[in-house]
Amino acid sequence: MQLRKASEKDTEEIKALWAYCFEKPSDPFFQWYFTDLYTPSTVLVGEEKGQLACSLHRRPYTVRVRGRDFPTDYIVGVSTHPAARGRGYASSLLRGAFHLAAKEDKPFVILMPSAASYYLPQGFGFYVHQWQREAAPEELAKISERPAAARTLDNDGDWKELSAIYDAFTKKRNGYTLRDEASWKSHIKGQLLEGYIAVVYDEKGPSGYLFYTMDDRKLIATEMAFARETGRRGLYAFMAGHRGSIDRCLWQEPLDDRSFRYWNDGAEHTYIKNRTFPYMMARVTDPVTAFDGLPCPEELEGEELAFQLVDSFLPDNNGIYVLRAEDGKISALKEDVFYSLKCHIEDISGLTLGEGIPEPAFCINAGSLAELFMGSASLTELSDLGKIQWLQADEMEKERVLALADAMVPAEKNWINEWF
Repeated sequence: MQLRKASEKDTEEIKALWAYCFEKPSDPFFQWYFTDLYTPSTVLVGEEKGQLACSLHRRPYTVRVRGRDFPTDYIVGVSTHPAARGRGYASSLLRGAFHLAAKEDKPFVILMPSAASYYLPQGFGFYVHQWQREAAPEELAKISERPAAARTLDNDGDWKELSAIYDAFTKKRNGYTLRDEASWKSHIKGQLLEGYIAVVYDEKGPSGYLFYTMDDRKLIATEMAFARETGRRGLYAFMAGHRGSIDRCLWQEPLDDRSFRYWNDGAEHTYIKNRTFPYMMARVTDPVTAFDGLPCPEELEGEELAFQLVDSFLPDNNGIYVLRAEDGKISALKEDVFYSLKCHIEDISGLTLGEGIPEPAFCINAGSLAELFMGSASLTELSDLGKIQWLQADEMEKERVLALADAMVPAEKNWINEWF
């Protein structure tokens, strides 16, 4: 199979494959996607004997990770022609997308998994979970607060109000996408094709918004953001106001949310259902570019963290990596060549060289590295879960390495809400 970027002449075959695997051409989303978002150059295709066998769409985004803005590919629409399935084409397509991303200085890609078990062996790790909550509108009213005003939008003219709420909501978060005027207007247009947008206000102005649909007597929120707690409670009140026309409200909130501590009567286990929803995965394509330049505490100046990466899906990434704290930033290097030479010299000479070439403290796989980089887990958490393999036995040294890693690349409050 030959991998290549799509061209305009592939469009009809790409549409046909999407229609077979996902929405039909008559679906509003299909029409909007291929009218407003689709560009052939962002699609990677696999060709077999002159026929399109599989395709993968690389949606371009900018994602903020640890205070830095990274260009990335959001992988969607991974699909294989029914006559070409069972041959490993999808895996080859993903591997090609990873290589292409690294070549384009995109050190990681993201993906919303339909079946996470398929993507984990390919080096993806979960980086965003969300609380998925559900309640009857009458029960949701118990923790709501009537907003000063509320309205629904029918066009993109007030996108700045949504943007201001989004910016306040994501201010202390990590892993979210940056949205400009064009992306906001596209986002709004896509939502209004099949649903509604509500905005609530308090005495300070716009305080929260809700993207939602109503179907089968359910109000289903696909995006919820609020600038202040009054905005959250105002959105609860807006949803609760639909009692009589709906039976259930479903919405999602960040995994770090602790508001359940203040719900009436222990609502979490009485009238509000609460479960985790695995929302987004990430895959590091270039470890050096990913870590290099990330901010870190200045008091770590001169400290080094060395580890071995085992990446079975992208073996070119295998090796020894060193993260050094320099001038408040991480300097990342791959030391595999020098480390192998050092080991070879030590083996044949019997001497311990040591100086200048750090020994790796632990071994980590690609999926766990993605979690560490994205901030969905600290090294201590990964260690406690048995997700890393220690390469030396000294317990005091392990504790030192864990403390250093947790200070250099700590866990973050991750959130993202892109569906395509």
